[in-house]
Amino acid sequence: MKKSLSSEFSTFQEDLLYWYAVAKRTIIEIQHPVTGLIPAHPGGDTWVRDCTYAIHSLWALSLAFEKQLSESNLSLHHELKFRTLKGMRGLLQALMNQKDKVMKFNARQSHLDCLHAKYETSTGRPVVGDGEWGHLQLDATSLFVLTLAQITSSGLVIVQSLSEIDFIQSLVLYIHYAYRTPDFGVYERGDKNNRGIRELSACSVGMAKSALVAIRDLNLFGAQGGARSVICVPPDMSRQCNRVIQAILPRGSKSKEFDSSVWSIITYPAFAVENEELLNLTKESLKKNLEGNYGYKRFLLDGYKTALEDKFRLHYDLGELRNFEGIECEWPIYFIYEWIDELFCKNSEKALAMQAKVEKLMVPDEDGYPLVPEFYFVPSERVEAEKLSNGSQVRLCGGKIPFVWAQSLYIVAGLLQHDFISTSDIDPLNRRLSMIKKPASIVQIVLLSDNKDCQLFADERNIPCTPVCNIDFKIITPKVVVEMWKELGLRSSRDTGADSSNPQRVSSLRTSIVYQYKDQFFASLPEYSLLASFYNNLDNEIFIQKTIARLSYLSSQWCFPGRPMLTILLTPERCAEESTVRFLDTLKSGSFQGVQVKLCSTQTALSTSFKQFLPSLPNLVKKDNGVYTLAASTIKGRKISTAVRMNFEVTSKNLKDEFIKLQGSSTEEKWNQLNMIFNEIGCIPDSLAEQIEDLYRRALADRCWHVVRHCSSLLFKVHPSISESVLHILITQRQISFGEGHSEETISQPPSHIEFLDFITRHSKKCYVLFSVYQEVLNYLSQIIQKNVSLFKGILRVRLDLLVKLIAKETSGDENDFDKMCSLRPIELYQLIYRLLSGGVSTCDDEQLTWERIRYIDGSLNRLPKNFHHSLYSLLNATSGINLDGNVIRSFPLINEMTAGEPQFAISISNWLDKIPQPQLRQLYVETMMILGSLQKMLKRVPDIIELHAILFQAHETFLQECSIFDPDASLSGISREFYLTPPTGQFGTLSYLAKSISQLYY
Repeated sequence: MKKSLSSEFSTFQEDLLYWYAVAKRTIIEIQHPVTGLIPAHPGGDTWVRDCTYAIHSLWALSLAFEKQLSESNLSLHHELKFRTLKGMRGLLQALMNQKDKVMKFNARQSHLDCLHAKYETSTGRPVVGDGEWGHLQLDATSLFVLTLAQITSSGLVIVQSLSEIDFIQSLVLYIHYAYRTPDFGVYERGDKNNRGIRELSACSVGMAKSALVAIRDLNLFGAQGGARSVICVPPDMSRQCNRVIQAILPRGSKSKEFDSSVWSIITYPAFAVENEELLNLTKESLKKNLEGNYGYKRFLLDGYKTALEDKFRLHYDLGELRNFEGIECEWPIYFIYEWIDELFCKNSEKALAMQAKVEKLMVPDEDGYPLVPEFYFVPSERVEAEKLSNGSQVRLCGGKIPFVWAQSLYIVAGLLQHDFISTSDIDPLNRRLSMIKKPASIVQIVLLSDNKDCQLFADERNIPCTPVCNIDFKIITPKVVVEMWKELGLRSSRDTGADSSNPQRVSSLRTSIVYQYKDQFFASLPEYSLLASFYNNLDNEIFIQKTIARLSYLSSQWCFPGRPMLTILLTPERCAEESTVRFLDTLKSGSFQGVQVKLCSTQTALSTSFKQFLPSLPNLVKKDNGVYTLAASTIKGRKISTAVRMNFEVTSKNLKDEFIKLQGSSTEEKWNQLNMIFNEIGCIPDSLAEQIEDLYRRALADRCWHVVRHCSSLLFKVHPSISESVLHILITQRQISFGEGHSEETISQPPSHIEFLDFITRHSKKCYVLFSVYQEVLNYLSQIIQKNVSLFKGILRVRLDLLVKLIAKETSGDENDFDKMCSLRPIELYQLIYRLLSGGVSTCDDEQLTWERIRYIDGSLNRLPKNFHHSLYSLLNATSGINLDGNVIRSFPLINEMTAGEPQFAISISNWLDKIPQPQLRQLYVETMMILGSLQKMLKRVPDIIELHAILFQAHETFLQECSIFDPDASLSGISREFYLTPPTGQFGTLSYLAKSISQLYY
């Protein structure tokens, strides 16, 4: 047991020299005199994260001495200031030594190409190989970038050359995809089984978000710098990170239900959470589930450095984690985070209480100076007693003493506690104010007319509109915006080799910025406004829906000076629609669905918008409608021959002449002829490519949607925003699957554009029109999830094939008949999907919403009731397994290495449930498990393997007998239609019959 701290030194905390003495003993003395690097412990290697936190303490001390400058301490202030500088430059140099890795990582995000997590202290060189450590730790790199921004903003310039500026720009590119890049996390081992499986962690995403926001538009040369030393950050990346944070918290990652490392992003130094309710929920969850007497557990079932851990293995065996339940090590460092949090929140009494907690756990050195130990563990002889009564046993301190990371935070907390520095001193960029709700931005809408008729249309309705030929800036396509952002990243590629040729997404924020090159200004049209982009954009109602969603997004997510600008080009096709008139009349009021909007002239919009300066300009060419696009550029993609070969067998037979005979025929007749050819020979010849393209254009003009969708698939038309649509779904921590049964494939991480096209090409072989339908449905799901994510509550995985079948059944009554679905207007398909998600019914036949349909809909949507996973976890804890139609899910190792609320458990259960092919039968089994879970504690005996099939079918038999149904309607998997039609609740509900069945079998 540790001895008490020396009272002689504890009384000196009011003296700034005391804190310098603590820092000197624990931080300054181990800083290398040549490299400036600070090792994690004396004589050890330098970890980027630990070293950066150590620099925080030196920086904070230098700020404290700066506020109390006198002749006696001037030299100490000078020393601390330049030790801070030396430490940051030492880390910068170590990272720059691996600039080739930054180039490779930015090109393909491979964990073998990432920056190393630790370096040799005396040289700054790597100490282990690329594959010998969990090097990919985006939180550490992001912490360095955030710290660089904060220290530079405080007036201490770290960067000293343009080549260093370029490297920092490449680091921004390195971390800016953190919201979609799984890494090894703070604990360096990935998932909690230590099997090297990388995860998307809240800590890494949150730290990256804060770093991107902090360094955006920051001049790293300080007040003396020019435009060349300003860091450029893609405007939408921090917002994507924010959406991921909101989706993950209060959880830590896929395998960690709760994770104490998120303290670093909910408080100092990151302050990454903007939602106060989510912030408080996360704090409460951490305290309730991980707080102990000696600090916080890192996460549940953490075996690191416990008495039962095998010291000779880095990984854990199958099911081993349950051995560590209740004896996880407790880490004082997280008490210090909480102490700092109370100081930032101005809770002085709670801060004093946390200080007392921390100092009670500290260990004095030989001179009485307080040292923060790494962790406290339960010794082997007390393990059983601790498991019987959590928190009852005295723990021993272990690991590194002092733990430099924790020691540094202790110094920062002490300086704040005794008012040597203020919170604003160590947060000059005001990250702590991120939670303060900012007023929604007014979205400026600039209307441009395509021709004189469109201008007359606007003038007659007194709507501000300007002809394209008369505006003060040039209108560009979204592809030009993509190229401009590549140009913005070129300077880093010149010096570091960072790959700026990697395709960039067309994002909402990027197309709402005004770009300036010298005295020229450029504004982009939104990607969905281009009629040629994808067929569903030709439906004016879809165009309006997307504009509404864009207005809402820009209003809530805008994070720049000035106002966002939405540029809309009025075309004859748009003006001919009555819905356009109604929409524009609504916009004139200045408010639309809670969003403040302003229809304004081009001059007004230009003067109040945010402008991004460009170092260079891509080659542009002006189109007939006055819009500029990339010179000599074509849309890169696969030719029709490639697409056809991937979907169908190619014939050498040339049917071009036969098709030409129908030139004077109607769209339907041409399509019937084409369909006849396909049915006759089983393929579409390459020679028909031009005729299919002509038919596609004609079908678009005639609004013949089923022909449009089929031709779009044959021509391999790709939605320009399909990758972003997939991304919007995935970053809410949901999955997307294609196919059914054994061929079902699941996407959980954003694929590349080519990988995604391969997915939908592969799974549309059975019905080629699905190539277009998949994209259209995903596009609508993306719109809906951005608008109202609560509609996806209970849905972990979007099973696209089941959803398409559901839509087909709702439109035609047959889940395998896609004809009526393909004939719907795009807006009708969108509205149907929205109604299905919100529990509504289709308008096709006004059929009554029966419980059979509800079960079919919920099963197809993969929706599960609230608390289902916790109920099932409790059930698995009481038995050896559950049999679901021959598919047994075993308790071991599932509940031995997972907790009830962690996403990985939910994914495992989803994989198991998805083996039931019939949606409505799946939902009956879900009802069975829910009632079984609620009755479990009342049962006298629980079998070794619970047979769900037996419970359900006995309940069904009882139902038939009691209801005197002797000739049941056609059954699905042995269950009559009458049972599917029965509501769950009530005296004669399915749950009552299931309860009777459970009672008969197990009571």
